[in-house]
Amino acid sequence: MTLTEARNFLRSELLAVAALVVPSQTPTVTQDVGPVRQEALSDEHGPEAVCTITVETGDPTSPDPEAQIGFAAETLDGRGWKVEVAPVEGDHHHLTANRDGYDLTVDASTTDWRLTFTGQTPITDDL
Repeated sequence: MTLTEARNFLRSELLAVAALVVPSQTPTVTQDVGPVRQEALSDEHGPEAVCTITVETGDPTSPDPEAQIGFAAETLDGRGWKVEVAPVEGDHHHLTANRDGYDLTVDASTTDWRLTFTGQTPITDDL
């Protein structure tokens, strides 16, 4: 698989899951960066590259971060992702998931109606 194919898979997966979790809204890609060297901000050099994509959705008329994170976890699990829901910290709800070298997080807050999905492709050497 090429990095472009991995990026396209991740982007479509994030959009699909976001649309399932909040079906009344159309998810929006807010960031689509890549490919970027994994060590771009450090002194290490290497050929590895990843793509990072962020998708946002949410229903401003019915914000329920606990339910949305729970449904996101169920949806991702049903699609083959290994999911771990973190304990709530203050007003922050968070989960992490991974599948075949892809990593993603889902974040929500009781003070904001947005649900943010951020994913990263595997390092190109792992594709």
